[in-house]
Amino acid sequence: MLPNPSFPLLKLPLVVLRRICANWIPIDLLLLSNVSKRTMMRVRSVIPRKRFKLKVLFWMNSRAFVLDGTEEHVIEIPFEQRNRIDWEDDKYFRNFIFEDISIRKIIQIFDHMCYVLNTEIHRLSMFADQCSGNVLRILSWLNHRQKSIDDVDIDFNTKEDIADIISLCKNMNIKERLDIANFSKSHMGKRLNPKFEMDNLWLHAYNLDQWITLNNIMDFNCIHIDLTSFSFTSSDMNRYLKAWINGCNFRMKYLSLDLRPLDHKILTDGIEVEEANASIVRSYRIPILRGPCVFEGGTDILSKDGRRATFQQIIDRDYLDSDRRFSFKMVVWPEGGQ
Repeated sequence: MLPNPSFPLLKLPLVVLRRICANWIPIDLLLLSNVSKRTMMRVRSVIPRKRFKLKVLFWMNSRAFVLDGTEEHVIEIPFEQRNRIDWEDDKYFRNFIFEDISIRKIIQIFDHMCYVLNTEIHRLSMFADQCSGNVLRILSWLNHRQKSIDDVDIDFNTKEDIADIISLCKNMNIKERLDIANFSKSHMGKRLNPKFEMDNLWLHAYNLDQWITLNNIMDFNCIHIDLTSFSFTSSDMNRYLKAWINGCNFRMKYLSLDLRPLDHKILTDGIEVEEANASIVRSYRIPILRGPCVFEGGTDILSKDGRRATFQQIIDRDYLDSDRRFSFKMVVWPEGGQ
């Protein structure tokens, strides 16, 4: 009679099982958890809470990125799509839309991964048009499944109402970054009055001032703010600069707003400024910006607590029209810098 070839894994002491699981990659742990409910619970019990970080993608080739220390593991997510296309062919990429059954399956798998790996979702990236009709469902699911998330990235939105997206995101506890790239028009609605507090806020959409006021921006508790586009006047921005001098946006180091051309005299009225010569070039560089923020000259101001900031709007006179916006940029320099 042959000896029993099975190995009593679940009967091992907890400390031994923990050491064994520490050497297994995420996909091994997930496969093992499918043996039985008891196995799944046992595996989860020996995984330290902070071992894994999870980034999930709701894109045509949906996947999860599991960070284990410095090593990243990519896991492809299978889903049920009745109308499949060949996603290796680029020409179909922008025409793909998830079916409801596919979104439901992907959400179930992500929930299962979070449970087994004893972690939360740290980052979410969504191709909005491919999730058309389910964007709000995905955000609501995320908001209800966990108390906070580090990073939310919503790209290529031409179909969902941006006001509904912002309304949901403002109630989410996003810690590090919110990035929305919107290319759709939206219905006029009531002011959303968001008070964003993540470190980095990127909102690119048409006519954001339908829902977000200058007073809202003054209340943001963010480090880097990049917003498009607004109809703020020179007098509005003069009020903003005076509010910053008196202490608003205390954490802010970088601000970019797409605005119509501003009148510098009105913009600086009643403010003590120092105009830098155009030959003086200063740069603000951080990895999260797509490129350095460069000032050739610029206007310097001091806050009441001694912080120095430079602002500038470069206007291309060859492309002036009623709808044209130009970036107003402002950088708060570190103490003793620039």
